[in-house]
Amino acid sequence: MKCNVCEINKSKYKCPKCRNVKYCSVVCYQNHLLDNCTISDQDTSVEIVKNAQLYPTEDTISPEKLNLLCYDKRLKELVSDSYLQNLLAKIDTSTNPNEELEKAMIEPIFEEFARQCLEIVRNENMN
Repeated sequence: MKCNVCEINKSKYKCPKCRNVKYCSVVCYQNHLLDNCTISDQDTSVEIVKNAQLYPTEDTISPEKLNLLCYDKRLKELVSDSYLQNLLAKIDTSTNPNEELEKAMIEPIFEEFARQCLEIVRNENMN
């Protein structure tokens, strides 16, 4: 995909603030910030998290349990794999993430990653 700012080069990055704009370089990132970067998507994400905490469902995972993902040794090993990193990036940047997720689920390393995440957040002994 082409850079959303210069529309010339291939995009390599995604704006960490708005998560909408893809850019190719520091210069394009800075131009994007100066021109029209809004954090509305990030605000929306924060609002979703707040709502999930205010109105939990049976599928809501507590922030404390999500935080446990940061400390799992096996999960750290898995995410250090460049192939898994590419799969996750492809899902994150896709216009159809559900489709990319389905494709990733047939990959053994992604399946192990997903199982490990679920095991950590479902483990009742970890509070």
